[in-house]
Amino acid sequence: MRKFTSFFAMCVVAASGGCGDADQPSADTQDAVGLDEGDEVAVSADVASDAADDTIAPEDAAAPDDSVDAEVIFVEDTTRPDDTTTPMDAAVPEDTSPPVDIAPTEDSIADVGYDWGSNDPYAGLDSAALRARLLGETTEGHTPLGYTGVRNAMYAVGGVDDVGGRIECIYTGRTVDATGSRTPSGSCARADGTPMNCSFNTEHTWAKYYLDLVLTENSAAYNAAEGDIHHLFPSDQAVNTARWHFDFGETDCLAEGNCKINEESRVGERPGVSGYANCPTGNVALGDVCLMRVRDARQGDVARGMLYMSVRYEMPLEDVMEAALRIWNQADPPDDRERTRNDGAEAAQGNRNPFVDRPDLVQRINDF
Repeated sequence: MRKFTSFFAMCVVAASGGCGDADQPSADTQDAVGLDEGDEVAVSADVASDAADDTIAPEDAAAPDDSVDAEVIFVEDTTRPDDTTTPMDAAVPEDTSPPVDIAPTEDSIADVGYDWGSNDPYAGLDSAALRARLLGETTEGHTPLGYTGVRNAMYAVGGVDDVGGRIECIYTGRTVDATGSRTPSGSCARADGTPMNCSFNTEHTWAKYYLDLVLTENSAAYNAAEGDIHHLFPSDQAVNTARWHFDFGETDCLAEGNCKINEESRVGERPGVSGYANCPTGNVALGDVCLMRVRDARQGDVARGMLYMSVRYEMPLEDVMEAALRIWNQADPPDDRERTRNDGAEAAQGNRNPFVDRPDLVQRINDF
Protein backbone atom coordinates (compact mmCIF):
# COMPACT_ATOMS: atom_id res chain seq x y z
CA MET A 1 0.00 0.00 0.00
CA ARG A 2 1.18 3.50 -0.76
CA LYS A 3 2.80 5.07 2.29
CA PHE A 4 3.29 8.70 3.23
CA THR A 5 6.86 9.59 4.17
CA SER A 6 5.15 12.10 6.42
CA PHE A 7 1.63 13.42 6.40
CA PHE A 8 3.04 16.79 7.30
CA ALA A 9 5.33 16.96 4.31
CA MET A 10 2.16 16.84 2.22
CA CYS A 11 0.61 19.59 4.30
CA VAL A 12 3.30 22.05 3.26
CA VAL A 13 2.18 21.92 -0.35
CA ALA A 14 -1.50 21.19 0.23
CA ALA A 15 -4.18 23.82 0.43
CA SER A 16 -5.07 24.38 4.05
CA GLY A 17 -8.16 22.26 4.64
CA GLY A 18 -8.31 22.32 8.43
CA CYS A 19 -8.79 19.49 10.92
CA GLY A 20 -12.44 20.43 11.29
CA ASP A 21 -13.20 18.93 14.68
CA ALA A 22 -15.75 21.66 15.35
CA ASP A 23 -19.19 22.01 13.75
CA GLN A 24 -18.51 23.10 10.23
CA PRO A 25 -19.34 26.68 9.15
CA SER A 26 -20.91 27.42 5.82
CA ALA A 27 -19.04 26.43 2.67
CA ASP A 28 -17.86 30.00 2.13
CA THR A 29 -16.74 30.37 5.71
CA GLN A 30 -15.04 26.98 5.70
CA ASP A 31 -13.07 27.82 2.61
CA ALA A 32 -11.97 31.08 4.18
CA VAL A 33 -11.00 29.56 7.53
CA GLY A 34 -10.02 25.99 6.69
CA LEU A 35 -8.49 25.29 10.10
CA ASP A 36 -8.98 23.01 13.08
CA GLU A 37 -11.52 23.66 15.77
CA GLY A 38 -8.69 24.60 18.05
CA ASP A 39 -7.74 27.81 16.21
CA GLU A 40 -9.57 30.88 17.53
CA VAL A 41 -11.16 33.53 15.37
CA ALA A 42 -14.19 35.75 15.78
CA VAL A 43 -17.25 33.49 15.49
CA SER A 44 -19.15 34.28 12.30
CA ALA A 45 -22.90 34.38 12.12
CA ASP A 46 -22.82 30.98 10.41
CA VAL A 47 -20.72 29.43 13.19
CA ALA A 48 -22.77 31.04 15.93
CA SER A 49 -25.95 29.76 14.35
CA ASP A 50 -24.48 26.28 14.04
CA ALA A 51 -23.31 26.27 17.64
CA ALA A 52 -26.81 27.09 18.84
CA ASP A 53 -27.86 23.68 17.52
CA ASP A 54 -25.54 21.80 19.88
CA THR A 55 -28.09 19.83 21.85
CA ILE A 56 -29.63 16.47 21.18
CA ALA A 57 -33.25 17.56 20.88
CA PRO A 58 -34.11 20.42 18.49
CA GLU A 59 -36.46 21.91 21.04
CA ASP A 60 -33.51 22.37 23.40
CA ALA A 61 -31.56 24.46 20.89
CA ALA A 62 -32.17 27.62 22.90
CA ALA A 63 -31.35 26.06 26.27
CA PRO A 64 -29.19 28.30 28.48
CA ASP A 65 -26.30 25.82 28.69
CA ASP A 66 -25.86 25.79 24.92
CA SER A 67 -25.81 29.56 24.73
CA VAL A 68 -22.26 29.38 25.97
CA ASP A 69 -21.40 26.03 24.42
CA ALA A 70 -20.49 27.26 20.96
CA GLU A 71 -17.47 25.36 19.70
CA VAL A 72 -14.65 27.83 19.27
CA ILE A 73 -12.64 27.94 16.04
CA PHE A 74 -9.00 28.95 16.21
CA VAL A 75 -6.73 30.57 13.66
CA GLU A 76 -3.07 29.81 13.24
CA ASP A 77 -0.94 31.14 16.06
CA THR A 78 1.22 33.92 14.66
CA THR A 79 3.53 34.00 17.67
CA ARG A 80 7.15 34.39 16.65
CA PRO A 81 9.14 31.13 16.79
CA ASP A 82 11.17 32.24 19.79
CA ASP A 83 8.03 32.98 21.82
CA THR A 84 6.81 29.87 23.62
CA THR A 85 3.95 31.57 25.43
CA THR A 86 0.50 30.39 24.35
CA PRO A 87 -3.01 30.86 25.68
CA MET A 88 -3.19 27.15 26.57
CA ASP A 89 -0.07 27.13 28.75
CA ALA A 90 -2.13 27.94 31.83
CA ALA A 91 -4.81 25.39 31.00
CA VAL A 92 -2.81 22.39 32.23
CA PRO A 93 -0.78 22.51 35.46
CA GLU A 94 2.89 21.68 35.22
CA ASP A 95 3.65 18.09 36.19
CA THR A 96 6.50 18.04 38.66
CA SER A 97 6.82 14.26 38.74
CA PRO A 98 10.24 12.77 37.93
CA PRO A 99 11.11 12.17 34.28
CA VAL A 100 9.93 8.86 32.89
CA ASP A 101 11.47 6.61 30.33
CA ILE A 102 10.08 6.49 26.82
CA ALA A 103 7.79 3.54 26.18
CA PRO A 104 9.47 0.18 25.56
CA THR A 105 10.02 -1.13 22.08
CA GLU A 106 7.46 -3.41 20.50
CA ASP A 107 9.78 -6.42 20.87
CA SER A 108 9.87 -5.98 24.64
CA ILE A 109 6.09 -6.23 25.03
CA ALA A 110 4.45 -9.63 25.21
CA ASP A 111 1.93 -10.43 22.49
CA VAL A 112 -1.71 -10.10 23.47
CA GLY A 113 -2.74 -13.68 24.19
CA TYR A 114 -5.33 -15.13 21.85
CA ASP A 115 -5.49 -18.83 21.03
CA TRP A 116 -8.55 -19.51 18.93
CA GLY A 117 -7.24 -22.71 17.40
CA SER A 118 -9.50 -24.14 14.72
CA ASN A 119 -12.28 -21.74 15.78
CA ASP A 120 -10.39 -18.65 14.64
CA PRO A 121 -12.62 -17.01 12.00
CA TYR A 122 -9.49 -15.34 10.58
CA ALA A 123 -7.42 -18.52 10.38
CA GLY A 124 -5.00 -18.46 7.47
CA LEU A 125 -5.45 -14.74 6.85
CA ASP A 126 -2.77 -12.14 7.27
CA SER A 127 -1.50 -8.91 5.73
CA ALA A 128 -3.37 -7.99 2.52
CA ALA A 129 -5.85 -10.88 2.77
CA LEU A 130 -6.71 -10.00 6.36
CA ARG A 131 -7.03 -6.31 5.51
CA ALA A 132 -9.43 -7.17 2.71
CA ARG A 133 -11.54 -9.32 5.02
CA LEU A 134 -11.66 -6.59 7.68
CA LEU A 135 -12.49 -3.95 5.08
CA GLY A 136 -15.52 -5.99 4.06
CA GLU A 137 -16.62 -6.51 7.65
CA THR A 138 -16.26 -2.87 8.69
CA THR A 139 -18.02 -1.62 5.57
CA GLU A 140 -20.93 -4.05 5.69
CA GLY A 141 -23.71 -2.77 7.89
CA HIS A 142 -22.04 0.61 8.46
CA THR A 143 -24.72 3.30 8.32
CA PRO A 144 -22.97 6.70 8.45
CA LEU A 145 -24.73 9.11 10.77
CA GLY A 146 -23.06 12.32 9.62
CA TYR A 147 -20.92 14.42 11.92
CA THR A 148 -23.89 15.94 13.73
CA GLY A 149 -25.74 12.64 14.03
CA VAL A 150 -22.76 10.75 15.39
CA ARG A 151 -22.16 13.36 18.07
CA ASN A 152 -25.80 13.10 19.07
CA ALA A 153 -25.18 9.40 19.64
CA MET A 154 -21.97 10.12 21.57
CA TYR A 155 -23.19 12.89 23.87
CA ALA A 156 -26.84 11.99 24.48
CA VAL A 157 -27.79 11.34 28.08
CA GLY A 158 -27.29 7.59 28.23
CA GLY A 159 -25.40 7.76 24.93
CA VAL A 160 -22.24 6.04 23.81
CA ASP A 161 -19.87 8.24 25.82
CA ASP A 162 -22.08 8.76 28.87
CA VAL A 163 -20.42 6.68 31.59
CA GLY A 164 -22.24 7.05 34.88
CA GLY A 165 -23.56 10.47 33.93
CA ARG A 166 -20.13 11.83 32.96
CA ILE A 167 -18.25 12.38 29.70
CA GLU A 168 -14.47 11.76 29.81
CA CYS A 169 -11.72 13.54 27.88
CA ILE A 170 -9.73 10.91 25.98
CA TYR A 171 -6.45 12.75 26.59
CA THR A 172 -6.64 13.94 30.20
CA GLY A 173 -9.28 11.94 32.05
CA ARG A 174 -11.11 15.16 32.89
CA THR A 175 -14.87 14.64 33.08
CA VAL A 176 -17.95 16.80 32.55
CA ASP A 177 -21.63 16.21 33.21
CA ALA A 178 -23.51 14.47 30.40
CA THR A 179 -26.30 16.95 29.65
CA GLY A 180 -27.09 16.07 26.03
CA SER A 181 -25.08 19.00 24.69
CA ARG A 182 -22.58 18.21 21.96
CA THR A 183 -20.23 20.73 23.58
CA PRO A 184 -20.68 20.05 27.31
CA SER A 185 -19.03 22.52 29.64
CA GLY A 186 -19.03 23.98 33.12
CA SER A 187 -19.28 21.26 35.74
CA CYS A 188 -15.92 19.60 35.16
CA ALA A 189 -13.33 17.77 37.23
CA ARG A 190 -9.76 16.69 36.71
CA ALA A 191 -8.98 12.98 36.74
CA ASP A 192 -8.19 13.24 40.48
CA GLY A 193 -11.61 14.78 41.14
CA THR A 194 -10.45 18.39 41.55
CA PRO A 195 -13.22 20.72 40.33
CA MET A 196 -12.47 22.98 37.38
CA ASN A 197 -14.14 24.87 34.57
CA CYS A 198 -13.74 23.45 31.08
CA SER A 199 -15.40 23.06 27.71
CA PHE A 200 -15.46 19.85 25.70
CA ASN A 201 -15.66 19.25 21.98
CA THR A 202 -14.97 16.32 19.66
CA GLU A 203 -11.53 15.12 18.62
CA HIS A 204 -10.89 13.48 15.27
CA THR A 205 -7.95 11.26 16.19
CA TRP A 206 -7.49 10.79 12.44
CA ALA A 207 -7.31 14.53 11.96
CA LYS A 208 -9.75 15.96 9.47
CA TYR A 209 -6.81 17.80 7.95
CA TYR A 210 -5.57 14.48 6.58
CA LEU A 211 -8.99 13.33 5.47
CA ASP A 212 -8.90 16.41 3.26
CA LEU A 213 -5.64 15.21 1.74
CA VAL A 214 -6.60 11.58 1.15
CA LEU A 215 -10.34 11.58 0.46
CA THR A 216 -12.48 13.74 -1.81
CA GLU A 217 -14.34 16.27 0.30
CA ASN A 218 -18.10 15.66 0.48
CA SER A 219 -17.75 12.25 -1.16
CA ALA A 220 -19.58 9.36 0.50
CA ALA A 221 -16.30 7.99 1.88
CA TYR A 222 -15.25 11.38 3.19
CA ASN A 223 -18.55 12.02 4.96
CA ALA A 224 -18.53 8.54 6.45
CA ALA A 225 -14.97 8.95 7.73
CA GLU A 226 -15.56 12.43 9.15
CA GLY A 227 -18.44 11.12 11.22
CA ASP A 228 -17.11 7.64 12.07
CA ILE A 229 -17.52 7.13 15.80
CA HIS A 230 -14.62 4.70 16.02
CA HIS A 231 -12.05 7.51 15.75
CA LEU A 232 -14.07 10.29 17.42
CA PHE A 233 -13.64 10.94 21.13
CA PRO A 234 -14.72 13.64 23.58
CA SER A 235 -11.85 15.97 24.42
CA ASP A 236 -11.20 19.03 26.51
CA GLN A 237 -11.13 21.83 23.97
CA ALA A 238 -7.79 23.32 25.09
CA VAL A 239 -6.03 19.94 24.88
CA ASN A 240 -7.65 19.15 21.52
CA THR A 241 -6.23 22.47 20.34
CA ALA A 242 -2.76 21.66 21.64
CA ARG A 243 -2.75 18.34 19.79
CA TRP A 244 -3.79 20.22 16.59
CA HIS A 245 -3.07 17.56 13.94
CA PHE A 246 0.32 16.38 15.12
CA ASP A 247 1.13 12.70 14.69
CA PHE A 248 0.84 10.36 17.64
CA GLY A 249 4.07 8.94 19.03
CA GLU A 250 6.60 9.02 21.83
CA THR A 251 8.17 12.25 23.04
CA ASP A 252 10.86 12.80 25.65
CA CYS A 253 9.58 16.30 26.40
CA LEU A 254 9.00 15.47 30.07
CA ALA A 255 12.64 14.59 30.55
CA GLU A 256 13.60 17.82 28.79
CA GLY A 257 11.04 19.86 30.74
CA ASN A 258 9.45 21.41 27.68
CA CYS A 259 6.09 19.71 27.16
CA LYS A 260 3.37 21.76 25.50
CA ILE A 261 0.78 20.01 27.63
CA ASN A 262 1.47 17.56 30.41
CA GLU A 263 -1.57 16.09 32.07
CA GLU A 264 -0.54 12.49 31.43
CA SER A 265 -0.90 13.01 27.66
CA ARG A 266 1.90 15.22 26.34
CA VAL A 267 2.73 17.29 23.26
CA GLY A 268 6.41 17.84 22.57
CA GLU A 269 9.34 17.16 20.29
CA ARG A 270 10.09 13.92 18.54
CA PRO A 271 13.09 12.34 20.23
CA GLY A 272 16.31 13.44 18.58
CA VAL A 273 14.96 16.61 16.96
CA SER A 274 14.72 20.21 18.10
CA GLY A 275 12.28 23.02 17.53
CA TYR A 276 9.80 22.55 20.37
CA ALA A 277 9.40 26.31 20.76
CA ASN A 278 7.51 26.28 17.49
CA CYS A 279 5.18 23.37 18.31
CA PRO A 280 2.25 25.54 19.40
CA THR A 281 2.27 27.85 16.39
CA GLY A 282 0.33 25.61 14.02
CA ASN A 283 3.05 25.60 11.36
CA VAL A 284 2.39 22.51 9.24
CA ALA A 285 6.09 22.05 8.54
CA LEU A 286 6.56 21.33 12.25
CA GLY A 287 4.74 18.04 11.97
CA ASP A 288 8.15 16.44 11.68
CA VAL A 289 9.12 18.06 14.99
CA CYS A 290 6.08 17.67 17.24
CA LEU A 291 4.17 14.62 18.47
CA MET A 292 1.40 13.81 20.92
CA ARG A 293 1.94 10.99 23.37
CA VAL A 294 -1.44 9.76 24.64
CA ARG A 295 -1.77 8.89 28.33
CA ASP A 296 -1.16 5.25 29.21
CA ALA A 297 -4.77 4.51 30.18
CA ARG A 298 -6.17 5.42 26.75
CA GLN A 299 -3.32 5.09 24.27
CA GLY A 300 -4.62 1.69 23.15
CA ASP A 301 -8.06 3.17 22.48
CA VAL A 302 -6.51 5.83 20.23
CA ALA A 303 -4.25 3.29 18.52
CA ARG A 304 -7.09 0.93 17.66
CA GLY A 305 -9.23 3.83 16.43
CA MET A 306 -6.44 4.92 14.08
CA LEU A 307 -5.73 1.39 12.85
CA TYR A 308 -9.44 0.87 12.20
CA MET A 309 -9.53 4.05 10.09
CA SER A 310 -6.53 2.90 8.07
CA VAL A 311 -8.31 -0.35 7.18
CA ARG A 312 -11.87 0.95 6.84
CA TYR A 313 -10.98 3.81 4.48
CA GLU A 314 -7.80 2.32 2.97
CA MET A 315 -5.64 5.20 4.20
CA PRO A 316 -1.92 4.68 4.89
CA LEU A 317 -0.24 5.54 8.17
CA GLU A 318 3.09 7.34 8.45
CA ASP A 319 5.74 4.78 9.43
CA VAL A 320 6.92 6.28 12.74
CA MET A 321 3.34 6.78 13.93
CA GLU A 322 2.37 3.26 12.87
CA ALA A 323 5.22 1.83 14.93
CA ALA A 324 4.04 3.75 18.00
CA LEU A 325 0.42 2.70 17.51
CA ARG A 326 1.44 -0.95 17.31
CA ILE A 327 3.23 -0.62 20.64
CA TRP A 328 0.30 1.19 22.25
CA ASN A 329 -2.11 -1.49 21.02
CA GLN A 330 -0.16 -4.07 23.00
CA ALA A 331 0.76 -1.92 25.99
CA ASP A 332 -2.88 -0.94 26.64
CA PRO A 333 -5.17 -3.85 25.70
CA PRO A 334 -8.95 -3.29 25.46
CA ASP A 335 -10.70 -2.97 28.81
CA ASP A 336 -14.38 -3.27 29.68
CA ARG A 337 -14.95 0.43 29.04
CA GLU A 338 -13.55 0.21 25.50
CA ARG A 339 -15.44 -2.98 24.74
CA THR A 340 -18.68 -1.42 25.98
CA ARG A 341 -18.04 1.61 23.76
CA ASN A 342 -17.51 -0.72 20.79
CA ASP A 343 -20.92 -2.25 21.52
CA GLY A 344 -22.45 1.22 21.66
CA ALA A 345 -20.74 2.20 18.42
CA GLU A 346 -22.18 -0.87 16.69
CA ALA A 347 -25.65 -0.03 17.98
CA ALA A 348 -25.29 3.53 16.70
CA GLN A 349 -23.74 3.05 13.26
CA GLY A 350 -23.93 -0.67 12.59
CA ASN A 351 -20.27 -1.77 12.55
CA ARG A 352 -17.58 -2.66 15.04
CA ASN A 353 -13.89 -1.93 15.41
CA PRO A 354 -12.40 -5.42 14.91
CA PHE A 355 -9.19 -4.44 16.69
CA VAL A 356 -11.10 -3.89 19.92
CA ASP A 357 -12.53 -7.40 19.63
CA ARG A 358 -9.24 -8.88 18.42
CA PRO A 359 -6.19 -6.67 19.13
CA ASP A 360 -3.98 -9.61 18.12
CA LEU A 361 -5.00 -9.04 14.49
CA VAL A 362 -2.82 -5.92 14.41
CA GLN A 363 0.32 -8.08 14.50
CA ARG A 364 -0.97 -10.15 11.57
CA ILE A 365 -1.02 -7.12 9.27
CA ASN A 366 2.47 -6.12 8.19
CA ASP A 367 1.62 -2.66 6.86
CA PHE A 368 -1.08 -0.11 7.65
